[in-house]
Amino acid sequence: MKAVSKRSMLNLAAASLVAAALPFPTKAAGATVRWAQWKTTEVGEKFMNELKAAFEKDNPGITLELVDSPFQGFHDKAVVQYQAKKLADVLLVQVDWVAEFADLGMLTPLDGWIGAEKDPAYMAGIPETFRTKWRGKQYYLPIEGGVVALFYNTALFKAAGLSGPPKTWAEFDEFGKKLTDLQKKQFGMTGTLAIEPPTNATYDIYPLLLQAGAKLIDSATNKAVFNSPEGVKAIEEYVSQINTLKISVPGVLSNGEKEKRANVASGNVAMMHEGPWGIAIQQGLNPKLEYDVAPLPKGMTTGSIVRGSLNTVSTQAQDKEAAWAFVRWMSGPKASEMWARGTGGFPSRLDVANQDWFKQNKLFRAFTEQMSLPNAESPFLVMPNAVEMNKIITTEVQNVVQGKKPAKQALDDAAAEWNKIFAAAK
Repeated sequence: MKAVSKRSMLNLAAASLVAAALPFPTKAAGATVRWAQWKTTEVGEKFMNELKAAFEKDNPGITLELVDSPFQGFHDKAVVQYQAKKLADVLLVQVDWVAEFADLGMLTPLDGWIGAEKDPAYMAGIPETFRTKWRGKQYYLPIEGGVVALFYNTALFKAAGLSGPPKTWAEFDEFGKKLTDLQKKQFGMTGTLAIEPPTNATYDIYPLLLQAGAKLIDSATNKAVFNSPEGVKAIEEYVSQINTLKISVPGVLSNGEKEKRANVASGNVAMMHEGPWGIAIQQGLNPKLEYDVAPLPKGMTTGSIVRGSLNTVSTQAQDKEAAWAFVRWMSGPKASEMWARGTGGFPSRLDVANQDWFKQNKLFRAFTEQMSLPNAESPFLVMPNAVEMNKIITTEVQNVVQGKKPAKQALDDAAAEWNKIFAAAK
């Protein structure tokens, strides 16, 4: 065996110490980052290829590979790929999946890279909501955000003699009655209570709970607390809209996001709860639809749900440094602006949302206002299995709508099931 000099041994030791100090192996030349996402289907190959080219220009030596799958079934497919050790380098996730995927071992914590960030403005531009940690660690950065607000058909409002959107629950119910005409098959509101996709709870259930003054989760005890008098009032208000006032489009129990948006695009449904991502969807479904957006009507207080699409570095990434380079770039000012302009999505960064070009888009103003109002929350980021928990509460609200349970019992049962999940995750 060839002898190793003392100097060589010292050099090797120093190199080992440097490598140990780095969060992961350094970026290799010619690295490829496989990005698993559903956005190519939604926004089109042309824009996604422009995004790919921009990233590769800013990051010589890294090739971005777009791995697209439809959103429906994306969650389950990602879990199967992880089990088969075939997960992509960067995985796009919804807020609902972060805690679950982290606990499964699918996601790499980003804290080492974030802590080493030299530009103080970088993380300062990320909204506080999207800095929520799970078990003390940050697993994601956002590429787009958004909060649920009220879409309303201005043509139907005008025909009903209504000059503006409802500002309170009482006005929402009153307007809903005026906007409902069964002979014309015209309805005041969408009803979105299907179990699938589980994200349906985002629109009809959680905002009303918050507006009633209910809290969803007690952060001190890590338990569900929505089964309060305020929570009961919220669900009774919702059920009244469907069963008593009858202002909702039929098929509430089977209507999901797809059906909700199609109903509104038909021009016969006056109001729906929707996020900024719905603007581009409505443009595609019916570019002639006359509508505007306003903050959600106020109950006892204001409240809405914040959602977002988030990039994560998978634990099976072949080159974690290269994967991080893409995640960081996508959540930076340049890519955030490019994404917002190209997709119509709500910017993931405050500094981009504050730019004049974005403020001039009047449809987005209501979302900006809604985000600034009290009780704009994203509880999913601290829910250990948000997908299952969303299904549980939706099922129980269905039970109330069908007359199987009173609101209090349904919420008690939902809270008990949530707390079993919280307890199992400790």
